[in-house]
Amino acid sequence: MMMMRDAWAQLGSLIPSIMFLWAMFDQYFPEHLCDYILSYSRKLVRFMSPNIQFTFHGFSGEHFNRSEAYAAIETYLGEGSSREAKKLEAAVVKDSSQSVLLSMDENEEVTDEFEGVKLRWDSKKTTPRTQSFSRYAESKEKRYYKLTFH
Repeated sequence: MMMMRDAWAQLGSLIPSIMFLWAMFDQYFPEHLCDYILSYSRKLVRFMSPNIQFTFHGFSGEHFNRSEAYAAIETYLGEGSSREAKKLEAAVVKDSSQSVLLSMDENEEVTDEFEGVKLRWDSKKTTPRTQSFSRYAESKEKRYYKLTFH
């Protein structure tokens, strides 16, 4: 019992140290160096992970046309996500048999199974670090679904 308490105490002091180092790394390292280090850390994780990931972005093209694949996934996950996800997003759909479309809110996860293979759908959103001015409102945030399976 004493060994477990010591392990938790060490972990409790290690986590704030890691958080401090990450904040310093994120704030003071040049952005191109951060990207370089993060890309190699991602390669290391991908090398050790047996999972495959697909990303489906919400908008495609230079004029920010809504992606048909993203819309189809949103419709497909509508029923499953409303049962499993804790945070949902509702959108009013015109010219459709449904008047309200429920989908996963950001940072939500839903599991699914297709022909015996377990799938994980994640809803993500990224916002740029730097502010840019654009006539397109959608350019500020990028939404996407990430499909992961073994």
